[in-house]
Amino acid sequence: MILDYKTQPAMQSSGPIIADGKVISGRSCLPRGGPDACVIVAHDANTGAELWRRRTVPAPGEPGDETWGDIPFEDRTHVGTWMVPSYDPGLELIYIGTSVTSPAPKFLLGGRDLRHLYHNSTLALDANSGEIAWHYQHLNDHWDLDHPFERLLVDTAVAPDADEVDWINPRIEPGETRKVITGVPGKTGVVYTLDRETGEFLWARPTIRQNVIAMIDGATGAVTENSEVVFRELGQEAYVCPTYIGGKDWQAGAYSPVTNAMYVPMRNSCARMTATRAGRLQIYALDAEHQIAPGTDLSGSVHAVSAETGKSLWTYEQRAGLMSLFVTGGGLVFVGDGNGRFRALDDETGESLWEINLGSPVTGFPVTYAVDGRQYVAASTGNRSAALLSGLTPELRPSSGNNLFVFALP
Repeated sequence: MILDYKTQPAMQSSGPIIADGKVISGRSCLPRGGPDACVIVAHDANTGAELWRRRTVPAPGEPGDETWGDIPFEDRTHVGTWMVPSYDPGLELIYIGTSVTSPAPKFLLGGRDLRHLYHNSTLALDANSGEIAWHYQHLNDHWDLDHPFERLLVDTAVAPDADEVDWINPRIEPGETRKVITGVPGKTGVVYTLDRETGEFLWARPTIRQNVIAMIDGATGAVTENSEVVFRELGQEAYVCPTYIGGKDWQAGAYSPVTNAMYVPMRNSCARMTATRAGRLQIYALDAEHQIAPGTDLSGSVHAVSAETGKSLWTYEQRAGLMSLFVTGGGLVFVGDGNGRFRALDDETGESLWEINLGSPVTGFPVTYAVDGRQYVAASTGNRSAALLSGLTPELRPSSGNNLFVFALP
């Protein structure tokens, strides 16, 4: 048993990763479980014996304790790790992302200027001991813009294009090959690329409309939040882009070594957000009225971004919100949406090559596999995971049938 659900409630919202004989898993953690519920745990794959346990909230005397100010340890809660980690066997490092605190507005948690480690961060953990080798904080979060999503491990030349990449480390030697960790780790929709051995910031750029990050210092990687939308008191309103439904959310993106590009499903959302104890998101002391971002009526988008240069290769947009995707060696990006459409896009142009109406939102994570030399593509449908998207496009009313569809490639 990892946690006693009666005293330390947590939710196992994704599976573990197997790394060198260890089963390593993160989880979300409810506030009433306290900081000891916010743990990443490694077990022996053969015996189930616990090998190590790492809290994502520092206790008094531990590194990072000072970033919580005078907040008592038992009130440092809800820094979860609820998506699957990544693993580099050469470096023997586990990479995992973390979520927002509860409450989210930091004036309710000791002060707006405190960093509250290790929330909204990438953690690089020693796979053998669970010790934190390095960390990078993507955002001091006041709006429930979690950063626990997939981290892509890529060996690539690094040559960020200054015409499209907003924040660049001036020490980069353009074209040098680096072991990087990249992708869109959080709801802001910002692509971050870091050196995965040291955590050094290399470059970052927004994709969808965002107004929460004012700048990132290229030399240090330090993120400065937009003071105009940082909450200072209860009852304050702010127009925030994106909202806690993303931007990026749990819907998975993918990377193709053929194109050296990442493909990320996102949504164009903003919200009139309020800091309040009485809102619909009481766990975060927030309320929000969502809408599609100004200047468009298309909520869903897929962004193809070069891992080498950071340039946008193409963007595919549509009215309905998009779900998880995967990319194939044959040059296809398969992606479903909240209106029941499942389609294949060209990985070099974004052109829609094939689509079918499955009737209900395409949920979960589509996959491809082969049997006896024939390739298949499988996608499931349902309703629950697409529910947050429906408010942006109320005229779209798909059914809610739970089905599994399998297609055979010719």
